[in-house]
Amino acid sequence: MATTPRFLVTAGNTQEQIDAVRVWSNIFTGNTGLSIARALAEIGGDVDLLTSNRQHLAEIGQDWRHASGGRIRADGFTDHASLRDALAVRMQQQRYDGVFMSAAVSDYRPAGVFAVVSRQTQPDGQQVWIVQDVQAPKVKSSHHAIAVLGQPTEKLVDLFRREWNYKGLLVKFKLEVGIDRQELIRLGQASRIASGADYLVANTLSMVHGAEAGALLLSDSGAEWVSRSTLASRLAQIVKARVSQTSHAV
Repeated sequence: MATTPRFLVTAGNTQEQIDAVRVWSNIFTGNTGLSIARALAEIGGDVDLLTSNRQHLAEIGQDWRHASGGRIRADGFTDHASLRDALAVRMQQQRYDGVFMSAAVSDYRPAGVFAVVSRQTQPDGQQVWIVQDVQAPKVKSSHHAIAVLGQPTEKLVDLFRREWNYKGLLVKFKLEVGIDRQELIRLGQASRIASGADYLVANTLSMVHGAEAGALLLSDSGAEWVSRSTLASRLAQIVKARVSQTSHAV
């Protein structure tokens, strides 16, 4: 490659504050994103890694270098807002050959905490809840039951094409629960197209762990099964070929 390719990788999860001491989050750690960042550095890439995993931040430090000449610069985020801000700054300041949006970003953010006074089931099966607003710096633990109102968050992966006018390789990640392979492919391809992504890494919760863990790599060419252990290197292989083709065309 004539010039050093530059990549942006997000990893980990977001933590949305319910109150001062409680958060709304998910189970994902950022291991996949870190593996992708390392694989991109191994092919000589200059990688910006945004991760919520503090252990990974300490491991990588401010500037991790590979023998190939590749490097990883790591920075942290905590919630949806801080990740959005970090992405916006980098998309304004840098030109990336590939973006890998592997962070598990919350689909909802807490928008209020309510004590459930009563719940009544209607003849049509719907429920009517009577609630009382109990939002506080620390919601009391004495309530019989509480409900947290979730407000949809902005889909950050959609901003790359729509708001930041990004033209390079975009890889989206999607996880579903309780569906079969064909439905995963159908939903995944629709999601990929909606975001303008070149590739989408799709899996179900049952595909995340175990000896046969892996994902479906979806693109215009169809669906390719990739094992969890080879996913990062496969993505690096794809982007290396893409960057090479681009440089030869210039």
